[in-house]
Amino acid sequence: MGVSYTKIIGAASVAAIVGIVALHSPVSAAPASFTWTGSAGDHKMSTAGNWKEGQVPTEGSKLVFKCVDGPTENIQNDLTVALSGLEVKKLDSLPDGKSCADYNIDTMRFTSDAEFTGDHTSSDSKDERKIPKVYIVGTINGLSNLKSNGFDGGLEEGVEEKNRSTINRFEVANSGCNDIAGVKASEIIVGENAGAWPKNANSVTIKNKGQLDISYYSDETSSSKITFENGSMISSGIRCYYVASHQNVTTVLSGDITLNGDVEYQLAPNVTLKITGKLSGPGKLVAHKDNEGTVLVESSNNTSGTPNGQIGHTNEAKTIQLDGDKPDEFVTVKKGETVLLNGSRSHVTVREGGVFGGDATVKGLYVSGIVSPGNSPGKITVLEGFSLNNTGVYKAEILNKDHYDQIVAHDVYLKGSLDLTYLAGGVIKKGDTFTIIGNNGTNPVQGTFKDLPEGAEVTVSGATFKISYVGGDGNDVVLTAQNDSKAPKAPNTGGEKLSVNLIGAITGVASAAALLFVTKRKSLSKK
Repeated sequence: MGVSYTKIIGAASVAAIVGIVALHSPVSAAPASFTWTGSAGDHKMSTAGNWKEGQVPTEGSKLVFKCVDGPTENIQNDLTVALSGLEVKKLDSLPDGKSCADYNIDTMRFTSDAEFTGDHTSSDSKDERKIPKVYIVGTINGLSNLKSNGFDGGLEEGVEEKNRSTINRFEVANSGCNDIAGVKASEIIVGENAGAWPKNANSVTIKNKGQLDISYYSDETSSSKITFENGSMISSGIRCYYVASHQNVTTVLSGDITLNGDVEYQLAPNVTLKITGKLSGPGKLVAHKDNEGTVLVESSNNTSGTPNGQIGHTNEAKTIQLDGDKPDEFVTVKKGETVLLNGSRSHVTVREGGVFGGDATVKGLYVSGIVSPGNSPGKITVLEGFSLNNTGVYKAEILNKDHYDQIVAHDVYLKGSLDLTYLAGGVIKKGDTFTIIGNNGTNPVQGTFKDLPEGAEVTVSGATFKISYVGGDGNDVVLTAQNDSKAPKAPNTGGEKLSVNLIGAITGVASAAALLFVTKRKSLSKK
């Protein structure tokens, strides 16, 4: 039985039509980028009106978050798709006093290979105000390998460290001050302008201009295998800033370490880095010019260019004289330095082992070392807050009721110690008062000197004083003499006395320079 002609023609026509339709059907588009605007106001990712494109992100899309002025936005991720990455975009110009809003996003899903990018790679990337931060505040699903270049933000914020995801491989560059450096991965590769913690990986490679971050606030131990390329660094807090802890901390590296070139280290003054694992390679560990910490090499198998033993940059004791008014200039007094300021500056930070003195006016004063006002004696005026931290010492000198050291501040926070000196030739009568800290703000003094509660007595060179933190007009730190006394006569010209009082254990200050400062005694009065 034959097939009818009409049926054959019909079948051919259908085939032709199908071919034409197939030819003109849209090909599946590559995953797109979707830019968040939040215009719909419901904070949901599944709402098309929250995206610049007017569509909901699809599988494999990259999400873009731009700098906008405003408060932090909390975003609900109710998408069911896996994303290929994130991007942050800076704003070239911001009004004075404005900064980019941050984004907090809950649990996220990513493709196995994802890439995070951002504007930390640009020339003005250090201006944090211009770059938004994207924080994932829940767990991360699906991610195995992550590349991050210039991204600003944090992963799994608020999730306990022990519960954070561990991915296979993490490669990071241009992270700046970025929290993303805390990602846990089996293998971490650290590039330029980025840092990572050794405890977060089995294997770490630090490339040229990358750095291994050493904790400055808690003891740590790492068995990671670490490879340093030439030009890499070991650091504590130099990515952007750090606030030195008031306790000594040690990081132990017990895994195999390879030095493929010279590696600089710059550690905070309270930090010790101990290397106990195998140490190999042609390179050596070299102290950065601003290093203040200690490296202790106790390698079980050392074939590197750095022998076992304690190494470190020894800060030579030196005195720095600062004169004149520069009210916008910050000052950091490092270990081994004595800074004498006769003028004004902005905020002053005194690290452990540092000494700050002179007749100075500063915006803020934060002391973990020694503060000794004046040029024996004298006065420091603090326009805002004065903080004497746990390791801080206030070395106060008293000659008589009209000549003694004084700090005047708007707010006062005390945790450190008082070291009182009765200057040679001084005369004090019972009942004399000494306002060693004048609090010209309305708040009470926060805290007390170590071992000196309200009403405690302190005796020095035969003179006994009672201390009060509610003296003067009600919130000053005042010493009241409890007896008549005369200080021992000066055993020398005074240069040696000043060197002991002002410099303490730090040596190398010329007596001639000290004598010059001794001649500049000034009467004090509370302002």
